[in-house]
Amino acid sequence: MLQWAAALLMTVLVAAVVVRQGFVRFRRRVLAYLTQTADVQWVRNTAAGMACAVLGYNLEIDLLSTYAVRWRRRLSEAALFEELAAALRQQVPPVVPPPFPLVRDRVIPLLKRTAALPPLMGYVHENRIVRRTLDDQISIVYVIEGHHRMTLVTEAMPEAWQITPDELQRLAVGNLRARTRHILDEIGGPRAEYVSLDGFDAARLLVADLMVPAGVVDPLLAIPHEHACLIAPTTEADQLAAKAEELFRSARSPLTPRLYRFTRDGLLRAEVEPD
Repeated sequence: MLQWAAALLMTVLVAAVVVRQGFVRFRRRVLAYLTQTADVQWVRNTAAGMACAVLGYNLEIDLLSTYAVRWRRRLSEAALFEELAAALRQQVPPVVPPPFPLVRDRVIPLLKRTAALPPLMGYVHENRIVRRTLDDQISIVYVIEGHHRMTLVTEAMPEAWQITPDELQRLAVGNLRARTRHILDEIGGPRAEYVSLDGFDAARLLVADLMVPAGVVDPLLAIPHEHACLIAPTTEADQLAAKAEELFRSARSPLTPRLYRFTRDGLLRAEVEPD
């Protein structure tokens, strides 16, 4: 009898170890999947799963239950991980639009790599980020600049403010233009490189007419990462492209290694691609 009980206990212990090891490997695969998302960041592991940050909100995942669901429903892990990420996004509290008069002078555009933005699907309407296409790689988003923080403008905000997407764009670019004029006064006028001035350096591609130094004919512009805007004449395209490529590859918040031309009619377009 004692031998039977000991054998049973050993079997239970071995099974528990096997399940635990399987769960640990499962949690690693979940982490590998979430690492590929643009909006869910791992914070720490917990006894039953992990804590993640989603759009700045800390949320905990019960992966033990998810692990059990995987076996009970025989779901593919790809489908299971998609459900898990969607459930996390649904838990983010809806953002309440701030009063427009309090923020209208602090709405600024930012440039983001489109692939690095949160997905359009999965969030409630109040949390979906407003975006506008610059080109096939880059999107324009908008932030409300606050004290040591920036709040992303979501789709519910311009609706509450009763302004259209085009009006939001004009407002944000106008605010950036005013801010840029002030900074140019502080630094002594336009220059060839704008790096890490105030967090809106790459976005100044949208006000390029203010940025080009006197004497630079037929300028090209580069925005290798979110905190850089570089300018050079077309005759120095190769050097500018090489520098943009280097900064793009080493950046923590990369944008694009391509170069842009500011045309007479005020439009920007991709002009030179690196080899």
